[in-house]
Amino acid sequence: MAKVRFAQQANNRSPTTEQVVRLVLAQEVAGLVRFGPHARLGHDPEAVHQLRVHSRRLRSELEIVAPAIKEAPLRRMQKDLRWAGKVLGRERDLDVLFELLSSLSDGTSHALDSSVLAEIDQRRAKEIKHVRSMIRAKRYREMVRGLSDAVIEPPLRSAASEPASVVLHPGLDRTLSSLFRAVDYYGPSPTTLELHEIRILSKRARYCCEVASTYLGEKATNVATVLASVQGVLGQIHDEVVAIDYLSKQRMLLDRDFVFVSSSESPGGAIEWLSDSIEELKTKWREPMAEARQLSSELKTRPVKVRSFFESHQEVMPRGRGPFAAN
Repeated sequence: MAKVRFAQQANNRSPTTEQVVRLVLAQEVAGLVRFGPHARLGHDPEAVHQLRVHSRRLRSELEIVAPAIKEAPLRRMQKDLRWAGKVLGRERDLDVLFELLSSLSDGTSHALDSSVLAEIDQRRAKEIKHVRSMIRAKRYREMVRGLSDAVIEPPLRSAASEPASVVLHPGLDRTLSSLFRAVDYYGPSPTTLELHEIRILSKRARYCCEVASTYLGEKATNVATVLASVQGVLGQIHDEVVAIDYLSKQRMLLDRDFVFVSSSESPGGAIEWLSDSIEELKTKWREPMAEARQLSSELKTRPVKVRSFFESHQEVMPRGRGPFAAN
């Protein structure tokens, strides 16, 4: 079961949008403050992971609550979080790749030549330095300080005084619709690139449901939990596709340089294992996706009032991704 991030309060079942914004900011900024010093030391991959998670989540959640935040400070916060996320992401992606290929090397049939892992480790060392430099940078300190100030005094629009169920629910409806349209459009045999698109949409839908749990309660939490399962399977597929791409390039370099390794250390064995794993994983995301679709039908609120508010605030609603963004 996924961890419940936000929840409807027993004594406040109809929070204002301002209250939801404050809750989101407080939780994510607290994570940045907590894990930043550990990531700065450069020897804690989990701290880097958590820092990336909180910065990525906050950027997405700011899009979700965008109708309630003034445009200029919203764009500034998102720009800074995008910058930090890219730096953190490069190290985290290499950490994941190293861990995955290291675990594969435990099997004799698909063990890898040590030079393959050594090359990743060298790249990780460089990215660790970049992360440490970023956290020490003036821009990063100003970003965290600005976000901390926003926790105390968010730059809110007048819409923030409206109930969250009125302001935020249109974005939830649109995001879930985009996800399910993508699943239907790509059909029974989506490519890995199409699965990656579904993964991105699933992640965003999960975040929307987590935020919606503040005013819809357990029903939204249930959808978020199931979408977390979808995201986990599709995330593993993505990681293994990235690993195959990396190993394929390494095999080309070995062939070019006439570096012959034993069959048990060739990238070919690992690529074959990863390809088989991906085919198996492709059968495991459909069931939770169907469950999420069914559960999402229960996420209803006052449609007439929501539509009226949405139409008058379309220009500030969060945009969808890819070809499935709502018109």
